[in-house]
Amino acid sequence: MHSANGISISNYPISSGPIPRTFTPNNVALGSGSLDMKVSAYSGSGSVLSSEIVTNDIFKYASVRTVLKSSGVPGVVEGNFFYLNDNQEIDWEILTSTTLQSSAQVPAGIWASNQALVPGQPSTHATIPFTFDPSQGYHEYRIDWAADATTFYIDGVQKARFTTNVATQAGHWIWNSWSNGDPFWSNGPPKANSITHIRSIEIYKGYTSTRSGTICNI
Repeated sequence: MHSANGISISNYPISSGPIPRTFTPNNVALGSGSLDMKVSAYSGSGSVLSSEIVTNDIFKYASVRTVLKSSGVPGVVEGNFFYLNDNQEIDWEILTSTTLQSSAQVPAGIWASNQALVPGQPSTHATIPFTFDPSQGYHEYRIDWAADATTFYIDGVQKARFTTNVATQAGHWIWNSWSNGDPFWSNGPPKANSITHIRSIEIYKGYTSTRSGTICNI
C-alpha cells in the first residue's frame, strides 16, 4: 500500500467472480480538481485492472460525505463503504451498467446496503432510483452510521434509513472502482477506460444520532 494524508492506495488481487480483478496503484491519480479512480479497458485476458483507496485508521460510527462524479462507462461498480469484514459492512454502490436503466438481472438505481451481521442471513438493502444522471456532474453521497441506524443521503436528501444489520465494530472506510464481469452485479468488464472522479471526502468520526452536552436555546 502507498500511504499519504491518512489514505492508502490498495495493491492486491481478488480472484472471485467470472473474471479476476486487481487493485493497482497506477489506476489512482490526481486529475483536474479531483482524485481519479480508473478501471482499465479490458483486454480480454488476465485481471481487470481496478482502483481502491482505504483509510489508514479504523473507527466506529461516523458521518462520511463523498462528492463524486460517476463514470459514464458501463460495466463498473463504484463503491463508497465501511468495511471490517463481510458481516460488518455498510455500502453505497453505483453500478454503471444499471444507473438509469435496469438489466435483465439488476434493477436501476444506486444500492444502499447493510450487509448481514450473521453469515448466511439476508442483508438489509434498497435500490434507489436516480433523479439525475450521476455521470454528468458532482453529487454528495453521504452515510451516517450511528449505533441505532444507518442513514443514506444524496445531496443532503435522505434516501434510506436502516435499523437492522447495523455494523457494531470499528473498521476502515473504502472507496473503489472495479469490475469482474458478473452479469448479476458489475456486468462488464468495461470496453473503455472508466474514470470515477472524487472531488472531496469529509469524515466526522464518533457520529451519534442524539445530541449530547449543554444545549442553549436562544
